[in-house]
Amino acid sequence: MSITAYHFWSPTCAPCKVIKPAVEDLKEEFSQIQWISVNIQDDPRNYTGEFGVKVVPTIVVVVRDEAGTIKYVGKESGTAMANYYRLIRTGLRVIS
Repeated sequence: MSITAYHFWSPTCAPCKVIKPAVEDLKEEFSQIQWISVNIQDDPRNYTGEFGVKVVPTIVVVVRDEAGTIKYVGKESGTAMANYYRLIRTGLRVIS
């Protein structure tokens, strides 16, 4: 199984700028996860629409099995970093 975390942000989003260092820490701490950074103002693959992201900052965690079938999707928005940690740990429990 694989786990991907999509980090949705916008260059005009003040809260996104505030939590950016903490998100970078998440990426470092959970380096076994594939991280995809998505600027919602420039999203040619339409991840924003695919995952129904309405506000930023948002992190979406997706766990897929070997065949690519989605086994878990979790989403958190806002600036409460504890919620992002909980989301990532839940995704990691699914793959273990």
